[in-house]
Amino acid sequence: MRRSAPFAAGGYTWSILYYHYSAYDANSVDLCLQLETRGVTVTASISFSLLDPTAAMPPWKRTTKATPVEFTNPADSKDYAKLTQWVPKSKLNAPPGTGYLTRGGLLLQCTITVFAKAPVPASDLMDNLGKIYATKDGSDVTYSVEGELFRAHKIILAMRSPVFYAELIHVQDMKHDVFEALLRYMYTDSWPTSGDDLAAADGDDANEMLCGLLMAADRYGVERLRLLCEHRLCKVLNACNVADLLAFADDQHCSTLKDACIEFMVDSEKMKEVVASQGYQQLRSKRPLILVEVLEKSSKFRKV
Repeated sequence: MRRSAPFAAGGYTWSILYYHYSAYDANSVDLCLQLETRGVTVTASISFSLLDPTAAMPPWKRTTKATPVEFTNPADSKDYAKLTQWVPKSKLNAPPGTGYLTRGGLLLQCTITVFAKAPVPASDLMDNLGKIYATKDGSDVTYSVEGELFRAHKIILAMRSPVFYAELIHVQDMKHDVFEALLRYMYTDSWPTSGDDLAAADGDDANEMLCGLLMAADRYGVERLRLLCEHRLCKVLNACNVADLLAFADDQHCSTLKDACIEFMVDSEKMKEVVASQGYQQLRSKRPLILVEVLEKSSKFRKV
């Protein structure tokens, strides 16, 4: 196998691989285009031509332009995305002139076509719903949460959650700021912005808001918001809160958050701080089975 030096094309890095014996046909060679850039998805096609090293003759096209293929190179993968074309050796040995085979070698040209993703026009639906949420024009339902009243629109809430159905509901076991963040998301489909209660909170208050919002999203069947909260909690883990969030993840059946907590805890550099936290001591005394699960999964994370 011969591999070219990496080169840039279409904003990405590539390389060409040449296999003297094809994986598809014993009497052919393989010509491969390999995507070197990590963490990207690219759509591209290729074609190969033989070149006359003296430039006396034009390129002799040996392969037709391939159907566009989507290359995906995950950032954490050891493999590389490839597109392979195989060429019978009989064709390589029969170019229209001897100049293409000067000194018994081959000079190949690879034409790469990178397809740009067509921009998708942004929808103004959520912008319009956000304006309706802000003005409350035409509201036909009211919710009472911790004594505060929230006006909304039954048709919009019904589209977003089957649980909202009555004209006046007293919502129990939920803070009013969490309920407001839930309503705002259902109208705008966006994460709270700067100045909102959730965005403005920090430290333990932010974690409490996120946990409350996750439970509210689960309670009302707003699955995407629940997943957003879970992934956001994975990013705020530290030695002081990881044990508490592990217990929370176990209670709420949040597998992604639970695995993130366990992976954080088994880190040898952080484990001493975790063990010293109050949350860990509570796990040890009240929920020892969770720590058993931590030990069982720790070997898997270390291998990874």
